[in-house]
Amino acid sequence: MNLIFVYGTLKTGFPNHNEMLNGERLLGLYKTVEKYPLVLTRPWCSPVMFPEPGIGHNVSGEVFVVNNEKLQKLDKFEYVHLPKGFRRHELKVVSHTGVLLTAEAYLRSRKNIKQICSDYLQSYEDNRYIHNSLR
Repeated sequence: MNLIFVYGTLKTGFPNHNEMLNGERLLGLYKTVEKYPLVLTRPWCSPVMFPEPGIGHNVSGEVFVVNNEKLQKLDKFEYVHLPKGFRRHELKVVSHTGVLLTAEAYLRSRKNIKQICSDYLQSYEDNRYIHNSLR
């Protein structure tokens, strides 16, 4: 089993959750122990967290337990197979009750982003994301 920290459109109630994580076991709400830069990017208003610990905010998200088959589907969804796609990174997250976990999150290099359209965010709550089906 794999622990996945999601901070953007894969969170419960956001556009990609039902397609990718509906029915998976949610452990709860967590935030990163270290600060990370979370931004919105153009042209689709996609949330992206950069692998730059110490910059930005302690990012809020959810931790899910997924099996290896689901992990492979998430890797495909996050374009891990492409040179400019996301990569899984281990990071420490903590719940509001103090439960500390090591989970993986999909982060993308800043150099692979053409345009940032937000300041650093603590939590992704935006509704302007344009789903793949509408592009």
